[in-house]
Amino acid sequence: MKTIFLFIPHYVFSSDLLHTDFIKGLSKSYQVIIFSPIFKSNPPENYYQSPNLKYIIWSEEYPKFWLFFTKTLRLALIREFDQLKYFQLRRLMKINLNWQRKLLRTISWFIPRKLLTVDFFTKLEYWLLPASKKFRAYAQKYHPHLIITCTPGFNSIDAEAIIQAKKLKLPTASINSSWDNYTANAVQFRKTDYLVSWNKVMKKEAIEIHHYPENHLFVSGVYRFDHHFQHMNSTPSPNDSGNANAPTRIKQRLTREEFLKNKGLDPQLKTLFLTTVPPNTYPPQYEVWRQIIKMREEKKLREDVNIFIRLHPNDLTEKYTEFQGLKNLHIELAGKKLETTGSSPHKIEMDESDLDNLRYSLKYTDININFRSSLSLEATIYDQPMINIALYDYANRYDVDWYIPIIKSGGVKLVVTAEELKQAINDYLTNPKLDSEGRKKIFADYVIFNDGQSYQRGIAAINSIISQLTP
Repeated sequence: MKTIFLFIPHYVFSSDLLHTDFIKGLSKSYQVIIFSPIFKSNPPENYYQSPNLKYIIWSEEYPKFWLFFTKTLRLALIREFDQLKYFQLRRLMKINLNWQRKLLRTISWFIPRKLLTVDFFTKLEYWLLPASKKFRAYAQKYHPHLIITCTPGFNSIDAEAIIQAKKLKLPTASINSSWDNYTANAVQFRKTDYLVSWNKVMKKEAIEIHHYPENHLFVSGVYRFDHHFQHMNSTPSPNDSGNANAPTRIKQRLTREEFLKNKGLDPQLKTLFLTTVPPNTYPPQYEVWRQIIKMREEKKLREDVNIFIRLHPNDLTEKYTEFQGLKNLHIELAGKKLETTGSSPHKIEMDESDLDNLRYSLKYTDININFRSSLSLEATIYDQPMINIALYDYANRYDVDWYIPIIKSGGVKLVVTAEELKQAINDYLTNPKLDSEGRKKIFADYVIFNDGQSYQRGIAAINSIISQLTP
């Protein structure tokens, strides 16, 4: 049986890969050695067990090295992606420009742009990063056929694994980058030999922006979306609710009334689903939530509504104290809160019950309101109306490469004033099918698959990669 090394940097990826069918399917064909810092606070016993799986506590060995290269050198000096809207916005808004980055950015204008590339910095990291005795020892012990990272080096765990693998001439593949990563995180690329992407939009970006050969690219769909379709496509027996052996997703089916009552919400009312972002991403969001609550209390909406607030894993719970106790308003975390590990700020992990909870949240609420969120993709699974908020002069934050097509699709309403927000809510309350054709386009371009088998396509891509590598 061939061996794979899988590196999991933080809880976002453990939610996607270790709490879905992906790891179960992968371990049927391979011995999988999983390296992650999350096992320090969440023991391996809490994850799927198989004789073919081994969980190892792992942290980056040189965090300061990666902090310097990623946050200082790469961000300031690489001009390879100056044509991308996101980096133009960063320069316009002077985002994260401390004195060091300002100085280096100025210096970069005196160096030919074609020299300051991600490939150049990856080679520099390759030569300057000390070889890891630990990594080599595990490689000599298990003889991996492929090193898998979640991203092509967007965090220090992945970056270090990729470079150390290159030092040992071990092939690499990245399998779970998010839809905005190839543009927003372009300067952080440490190119893996192969990429598995969510959709053809990302595949096209990998070819045109990052110059990957097409035969090294695969499209899997989104692993974290599989649970939606697996539930939709299942056909439970009437006796499954009392059957201890029935699949979990079938046993836990809830009606809309049951779900909303469990949240302390009124099933007789429609529900606004407010999904938050980290505070530094959109600082005015708390004022926007206040305004929505005020609209409801002052009866400026066409009908009374529930308000359901789902906190981003990196949002601040204390910001919501003022909303506690309000009638027909529910606030909850996205998943289980755990201890942070290493340099990652992520502290929320979603297990199968949390994935089910999100599924019901999208299925049984009526309007999704968010700031430039990937939930704008997920909500299209249920044709849920979406409002993107840009109040307080944040409309230009939507002028970024990955989100421009979402706005152009006509599937979302972008609102820049409180009056526009109120009108959009009222329009969707009156006609939830408004803009449905645009939402279908978003689904077709970004979600693509509705069979619940994205994890199988991911595993098939790994099979194909290893077949290419095996003489």
